[in-house]
Amino acid sequence: MLKRSVFLAVTIGLAGMSAAYAETTEDLPEIRQKRFDLKQDFTEKEEQIESMDAAEQKYLLELKALDDEVSEINQDIRDLQSIMVESESTAADLKNEIDKLANTLQHREQLIKERLRTMQAQDGLGLYVDLIFDSKNLSQLFDAATAVSTFIKADKDLLAVHQADLELKKKKESALERKIVLLEKDQLELESLEAELQKKVKEKQRLLDSVQKEKQENESELMDMYEVYVNLASQEIAILKENQRVEFSSAQPEDGFVIPARGELTSGYGPRWGRLHAGIDIADESPDSVVVAAASGTVIRSYYSATYGNCVLVTHKIEGRTFTTLYAHLDKSTVTTGKSIKKGEMLGYMGNTGDSRGKHLHFEIHEGQWNYEKSNSVDPLLYVKK
Repeated sequence: MLKRSVFLAVTIGLAGMSAAYAETTEDLPEIRQKRFDLKQDFTEKEEQIESMDAAEQKYLLELKALDDEVSEINQDIRDLQSIMVESESTAADLKNEIDKLANTLQHREQLIKERLRTMQAQDGLGLYVDLIFDSKNLSQLFDAATAVSTFIKADKDLLAVHQADLELKKKKESALERKIVLLEKDQLELESLEAELQKKVKEKQRLLDSVQKEKQENESELMDMYEVYVNLASQEIAILKENQRVEFSSAQPEDGFVIPARGELTSGYGPRWGRLHAGIDIADESPDSVVVAAASGTVIRSYYSATYGNCVLVTHKIEGRTFTTLYAHLDKSTVTTGKSIKKGEMLGYMGNTGDSRGKHLHFEIHEGQWNYEKSNSVDPLLYVKK
């Protein structure tokens, strides 16, 4: 955990930002009071935090390291699957080209065979010689000789084209064989990555289970304290920025929320395991499951949390009201703190980071500002449009 000096640094930085954004808003006093109360609480418990610091940091570092490894494996899987899709498309194109060439060659071979049969029946070159010697005068002789040479040249050209197409078909078949070998190799690599991913997921599960058994309630509260404080401070800044963004924006007014990810609703809003589940869970096993902003707004914070994993908090101003959305357990985030975002803009990939037992998105909507007690949280299904 971080010491009092860190809280002081955050407070000074916040004061500077607040001065820069002189706009006042009714949403801020409650946040500021909670932040100041939390700072005082932190000061009183500083000795406890010092004694717990090493163990907590070890847990957080181990958890984040595992989540980072899983995130890298997932990115490798996405990259490899993209390569495989392109390779499969190329292989399909090659097969179509080979099939067309095979049909052309088969048709041309029939023509060549028919021509050879005709030549054999009519004594082959004897036919050409008869044409020349049957000529009545020099002019006919010249015409016959020209015709014979044209026939012979046509036969040679036909055979040359046929031979060239045979060679081309052979090259394309070799290219297809190489592509199939690469695809089989990529498939084996994909299976290896997926096995490694499952291994890391089980390793993380063991870590979470061991911590769950050993961790006491007051330790959990202290671990969350710095995170909550910074979230509240960042929220003040983001609300000020969002108010300015809306005030000076020429865009059409926001028309509500959209569902932030595709997938199956696996857990709803309400009591769960003896506490409030302050959002909904959406699960999708696809490696490229994208998470998007449910509405336009300003990113309060994009960060890693021991509880939420890779997490994004966003503040929104809709029809004069302030809302906050939270997107947790992301495989990776693609936005930064303070960024203005549009509805439907990508925030990251669905994941299994932090205190999570399976790949899913935990999504919250708060009517007003976010707070640790989740007292402003509501059922997101009251707002989202699928």
